[in-house]
Amino acid sequence: MSRPGGAATLRLIGGPTALIAYCGLRILTDPTFDPPGERRSSGTPVVLTKLAGPAVAAGDIGPIDVVLVSHDHHSDNLDTAGREVLRRAERVLTTTAGAERLGEGTTGLAPGDASTPHAAVEAARLLEPAVIVPVHQEGWAHFTSGPDELARAFAEAGLMGRLRPVAPGETVELS
Repeated sequence: MSRPGGAATLRLIGGPTALIAYCGLRILTDPTFDPPGERRSSGTPVVLTKLAGPAVAAGDIGPIDVVLVSHDHHSDNLDTAGREVLRRAERVLTTTAGAERLGEGTTGLAPGDASTPHAAVEAARLLEPAVIVPVHQEGWAHFTSGPDELARAFAEAGLMGRLRPVAPGETVELS
């Protein structure tokens, strides 16, 4: 596949799902394309309530080079329609346990270090001068913080100039 030049962009699909494009490479994060409704977490009594569907349908996202799945055992990071998207991707990266569950064609990676609740601020400091685009802040009833709390944390850390909020369906340049 060719890698023509161009600005890096991120299009927020909704929830944790974002499409990142850079030099022809298309990376999708945590594919969730199911409609709103209640979802049970496998093996637990937990019920998650999805409040909003994706801003872009799975069939409209185009070809995907890599899918990053942070974890596969909760429907707010990988749902039924998202699992279908995995089949279309050239490569799927996830945790080692997730790769065992998802099976062939999935690459498992060792877990990273634990992070603090305001891991976005720490990541921003480590990734200086990268632009930070928050995702997975809306669309589910169980979230306890959102865009306002994140903006406040970035403001307090003196990093507001690097925070680039994006609404579902919007695309933002990462440079």
